[in-house]
Amino acid sequence: MSRRGAAPASLRRRLAWLLTALALVVAVGQAAFVYWSAERWEEQVIDAIAAEQLRLSIAQYARDPALAAPNTPDMRLYVTGPGEEEPLPEYLLRLPQASGAYEIFPSPGVEYHIAVGERDGRRFYLVYDVAEHEQRERNVAAILAASVIVIALVVLAGSDRVARRFTDDLERLAREVRNDRGAASPAPLLGLARHAESAELAAALDERRRRLDAALARERAFSAAASHELRTPLMQAVSTLDLLEAGPLDAQQRARAAQLRASLAEITRLTTALLRAARGTASGANSSTDVASLVDDVFAHLDAEARARSIALRASAGADASVRADRDVLWIVLVNLVRNAIRHSGGTQVEVRLDASTLVVSDDGRGFDATSEPAQRRRAGEAEPSSIGLGLSIVERICEGAGWTIAIDSDLGRGTRVTVSLA
Repeated sequence: MSRRGAAPASLRRRLAWLLTALALVVAVGQAAFVYWSAERWEEQVIDAIAAEQLRLSIAQYARDPALAAPNTPDMRLYVTGPGEEEPLPEYLLRLPQASGAYEIFPSPGVEYHIAVGERDGRRFYLVYDVAEHEQRERNVAAILAASVIVIALVVLAGSDRVARRFTDDLERLAREVRNDRGAASPAPLLGLARHAESAELAAALDERRRRLDAALARERAFSAAASHELRTPLMQAVSTLDLLEAGPLDAQQRARAAQLRASLAEITRLTTALLRAARGTASGANSSTDVASLVDDVFAHLDAEARARSIALRASAGADASVRADRDVLWIVLVNLVRNAIRHSGGTQVEVRLDASTLVVSDDGRGFDATSEPAQRRRAGEAEPSSIGLGLSIVERICEGAGWTIAIDSDLGRGTRVTVSLA
């Protein structure tokens, strides 16, 4: 029976995204540090170049002022002093009247580094247009940004493979547990683990498996003992009933004796089915059961109760339809499903249908909340949970022991459809 709920997120996908995010954070941080370091180094180089050129220009000015100007198009030299009226650009007039290195932005997108010095009463201004350096910094920033993008793409492409290697243990353990069909001596899960964390999980699962095996062994031993103990009083009851029927009985007494015999036969079959379910041998895969005959027996067993509640019993299965299943076990499953529908559906008909190896029991009644726990199941309009939970619990337990799957499709206010897959 399926439960409604959102599927959990993939640990492998989360790990892959986490690795990608961490790599991206490291790449961005490293790129930012490299760019910051390169920018500081570039600034120092620019100031050193400007200061050195200013020193050379001042020395050359003392020898020949005409040759003092820098020999590069991105540098200009301005000199002011006594008797010299060289006009200065506005941005130089705003500078402090002191020697040193300055950085100004005279217009958008333009950056000048200015070295100021004095000698023999003159003030020297070396203006260095650093556009070439700025372009180089932009190129470095573009290269770093491209490298971050490439790193992100590479890590994103490889993180899934890395995450898969980290989670491979968990997936391998899950496959082994899922494929364990109740083998007598399954291989220890601990041998499949490659990491300490998965080894701890495997050891816990192995210990859990040992406890479950021990509990199952105790349950099977108890079921066998209980079945043996129940057979004795059942046989005595049947023998006593044989003696009573051999004597003089009126029609009413014989009818009641027949009802008692049917009840004892059902108890015997139920005991046998539960015992086989506990032992895991309830499927009866080596035996063939005629479905039409089985359904006729079930309907005959429940006919009086169905007529008393004005419920029509219908069957749709071929005359020669058969399945590989234990007849007694399948009889108990059908009796419980049909009886539940008769007693609790509140409908007008119950239908049993065989589709290939799938049995379907449906009704047109009130329905119930199939997602609730068995003990809390109730039909629409019922104030308290009914015995429908117990009946379906028995069916679910028998189907589980037989290796069959059961699906219940029902909602409050509409009919119920129970599907038992015998494949």
